[in-house]
Amino acid sequence: MPAEDPSAPVILVVDDEAGINRLVTRYLRHLGYRVLEVRSGDEALTAVRRRRPRVNVILSDVATAGLDGVALATQVLSRCPGPSVILMTGRLPEEIERLNVNGQIVQVMSKPLNLDRLQNLLWVTLEGFPDAEIAPVHWSGRAIVQKV
Repeated sequence: MPAEDPSAPVILVVDDEAGINRLVTRYLRHLGYRVLEVRSGDEALTAVRRRRPRVNVILSDVATAGLDGVALATQVLSRCPGPSVILMTGRLPEEIERLNVNGQIVQVMSKPLNLDRLQNLLWVTLEGFPDAEIAPVHWSGRAIVQKV
């Protein structure tokens, strides 16, 4: 396996199901991202506050141990600039693709994950292409904060 590119974006994967963490982590590393894995929202908040490495995107399950995904998004998005947040869930209807979290749009992916959609969503979130079908969700690199 090639060495990690230290300039690659860092994705923080938050899911209390070890299998989901492993699958998503393996896929994201295959795409060239650096990945941190944690099992709870509390651990995720600690990782973001540590600031080393700087987390670019948090990919969190909605239902996690301790601090849930929406509460995590609320705390993280109140800091600006900070990581973007993408939530994953198997508990919301599939047609829900966005949630309003304290006036900011957070993208939602339904489980089981569509890995092609995840790749596209990460690309748009990190690069911030305003004419794409998926809008960037928070400041990250060149992305723009989208308020509702």
